[in-house]
Parts: sequence; structure tokens; C-alpha cells
Amino acid sequence: MEKKPVKVRLVGRNGRNYNIQFPYLHIPVTVNETLYRRMLKSSDYQFDSGVEKFKEQGVSN
Repeated sequence: MEKKPVKVRLVGRNGRNYNIQFPYLHIPVTVNETLYRRMLKSSDYQFDSGVEKFKEQGVSN
């Protein structure tokens, strides 16, 4: 059985920390920059289109 990626959404940034909204949690999870970049590259997570807005602002790269 193939695992489907978890659909998450980047909701904000505070310094070098990122707030990620998971579909089954009411409160966003704060992760550091290293973990955020790993999540972007991982096939376990599918980021909502909102991440494109942050990429344009130079947040994720």
C-alpha cells in the first residue's frame, strides 16, 4: 500500500522558524529552517500553493 503525502500549508515565518499547518491539528507547528527545508524536499509532505508566495519573497531558498 502506497502512502499518500500529508497536505500541509506554510502559514508564517518568525525569524528562522516556520509555522506549518497540518490538516489534523488546530494550532500550527513551529519548525526550524533545517527541518522546513527537509520537509520541502520530502515526498512525505505536499505543500499547499501558499508556499509559492513565500518562495517569491525569498523565504524558502
